Amino acid sequence: MWYVIQTESGNEHILKNEIVAVLGEKYRNHVMVPLYEDVWRKGGTGHITIKKMFPGYLFIETDAPISADEMLKNIDGFKTILGVEDKKEGKTFVPINKEDEEFIKNLFEEGMMHVSYIKLNHRRQIGRIVGPLSNYRNKIVKLDIPHRRAIVDSEIFGKRRRIKFGLWTDEDKPLAWLEEKKKEQDNINFVEKENKPDIIIDNPYGIHEGDIVVDSSGIYVDQRFKVKRVDNKKNLIFTETEILGTVVEVELLMDQVLKES
Repeated sequence: MWYVIQTESGNEHILKNEIVAVLGEKYRNHVMVPLYEDVWRKGGTGHITIKKMFPGYLFIETDAPISADEMLKNIDGFKTILGVEDKKEGKTFVPINKEDEEFIKNLFEEGMMHVSYIKLNHRRQIGRIVGPLSNYRNKIVKLDIPHRRAIVDSEIFGKRRRIKFGLWTDEDKPLAWLEEKKKEQDNINFVEKENKPDIIIDNPYGIHEGDIVVDSSGIYVDQRFKVKRVDNKKNLIFTETEILGTVVEVELLMDQVLKES
């Protein structure tokens, strides 16, 4: 199971190497310093820099946290494997929960959260995502394509956090690994389309006329819309908003809105 280790910010990779030296080389892939590819734009195209997602923290995968903590306690920079102190029982080491383990699985490849490819449709709404952001598209609270970033709001490690995702677009230089992922997704979608019966599910999102929804793509920030009508066949909902004193109709993709309870 995965456990959290706390250390001084800036000491994470040094500590990882020392942990591997003590526990053995077999642990190298079981100790993780979470990193992410941050994107900044220069000359109209994206450039990547590597940053730490959780400064001051490492993750260790082990089935013997008590033994690991005992073996590591004399390493400089090692504080402890996080847990709960009890006067009678002593310290109990607490692994991360299943949701957080799923978070790690969805976002990181060998400790790195890569950029996500994003493409908008003709309505300037999210049409396609390839990469880690695809697992959290309904939790996007801010989408800033010019600055190549998306902000996701989610419950992670016991707290409500906002996680920054680096974005990549067709305007940026092709990344070989990303092009491969796009091809893999295209192949999967083609096979699913070929094998899937042409059946339209009647309103699979449970959104109906009169409901209040929020656009999760980030285009309309936190604006709330009242649904005027629904087109299940085209997966669209139609709403209205006031712009400069004039009421205009706004189309939203059904799978890109969150229904308020």
